[in-house]
Amino acid sequence: MARGRFKWRLAVCVVLGGFIVTSAVLLWDYSSIRSAARWLIWSRGYKAKVLAQSAPANGELKHIEWDGWGWAGQNTTVFLVFDPTDSLSAAARNHQPGKFNGIPCEVFLVRRLENHWYTAQFYTNEYWGRCNSGDANTP
Repeated sequence: MARGRFKWRLAVCVVLGGFIVTSAVLLWDYSSIRSAARWLIWSRGYKAKVLAQSAPANGELKHIEWDGWGWAGQNTTVFLVFDPTDSLSAAARNHQPGKFNGIPCEVFLVRRLENHWYTAQFYTNEYWGRCNSGDANTP
């Protein structure tokens, strides 16, 4: 009888441990997992929306707002960016912030979704074309 209780307790511990580890992994990189899931399910619609835009005359990349969050006037915005030359691939691979061709503001993080498709997370309170870094696009 004691052996049966041990197996039952062990099974409960394994299930709870698996739940805790899975939860921690999901919370650790929530935005990356969320973006991957959104892209997997709705990429066709997002692609159509971005590609329907006319080419920007100023050399910027085609883009739409992808995600955002904030509180008390401190907003962070992420854009879905179409990069036909994959010039953002190094930035996505290195996870380094910086100023990249085709994006008017310095960005905190670039992530690759698939060839030619990236997300660009701007710094808090910056938005495409409204940069706080003192460049020419600052109002």
